[in-house]
Amino acid sequence: MRLQAATELVERALARYGLRGAGEIELVKYRENYVFKLNRPAGSFAIRVHRVGYHDAAEIRTEMAYLDALAERGLPVPRLVRTLDGELMCREDLDGETVFVDVLEWVEGAAPLGDIVTGLDGTSTLAPADFRALGERLGELHLALIDLGRLPGFRRGAWDAAGLAGTDPLWGDPRGVEALSVPDAETLGLALAALERDLGDLPRDEQHFGVIHADLTPENVLVRGGEMVLIDFDDFGEGWHLFDLATVLFFYTRHPRFEEFRAALFDGYQTVRSVPAGFFAAWDTLLLARATTYLGWAGQRSGDAEAVFIAERVAPHVVRMARDYLRDRAGGRAVQA
Repeated sequence: MRLQAATELVERALARYGLRGAGEIELVKYRENYVFKLNRPAGSFAIRVHRVGYHDAAEIRTEMAYLDALAERGLPVPRLVRTLDGELMCREDLDGETVFVDVLEWVEGAAPLGDIVTGLDGTSTLAPADFRALGERLGELHLALIDLGRLPGFRRGAWDAAGLAGTDPLWGDPRGVEALSVPDAETLGLALAALERDLGDLPRDEQHFGVIHADLTPENVLVRGGEMVLIDFDDFGEGWHLFDLATVLFFYTRHPRFEEFRAALFDGYQTVRSVPAGFFAAWDTLLLARATTYLGWAGQRSGDAEAVFIAERVAPHVVRMARDYLRDRAGGRAVQA
């Protein structure tokens, strides 16, 4: 979808919210979807134009229903804006195809907690206290999601053994990254096979597995004063709760304070939520599973700037993690924190 076409579509869609002509529209981000900002003195809005074929109507409606329910419970998430007809989202036609649009209140005066680049290269100035606070927010989120359970009409993908390491992973085959050497691709293939078996052995009761955010990277945590707001639920679905913690920390695994960050995250999480014995035992398994998803994502987007960054900067690190995982597994040592 061209930018001009997406902008014109947004202008039409805003009429369904009573917001057409209410302010200036600017492009904020284009990745999976177009994200625009409607600038208004009385309060701005985020407008998301979904990529055709990425999520269907039921999947998007499920996401919006959870955001609405979480906000009503006072969780730190963006507030959904309904259409004039009370719908969670709207549909627009573009060249014979249906495009879905949703609107959220803009989180004013906030900035991302961190960024992937400084996390990965070890220069991030975040402190353990930041991860402790994020652990608390994540614990609150999981408790709310456990209480909500599966809402009516639930339809989302699962970050389970098949979705992470099966023959058709949610984000694609990690071996699809063009820059991988044949030996590195073979290492990843062996690791995926091991991960699929190991993930298949993990518990799936509600204390371990359920609805999760699934993409809580440092960019998806906004800080405003002393408040952390969790955004971008585009990839949320079902999975292990520990997968969310692994997502928080993956890009900090090479940081010199990684162990401090992990201890603080776990500590903050447990001050809010009591976890069963052995809850963290699958840490290495889920951390590697999370790592491989980024290669799967990049493998499907050859030439994209972020895909190139992942191929050059992230892939070698993930291959090393995979090699270590296989070595430790073969040596009979428990693969865990």
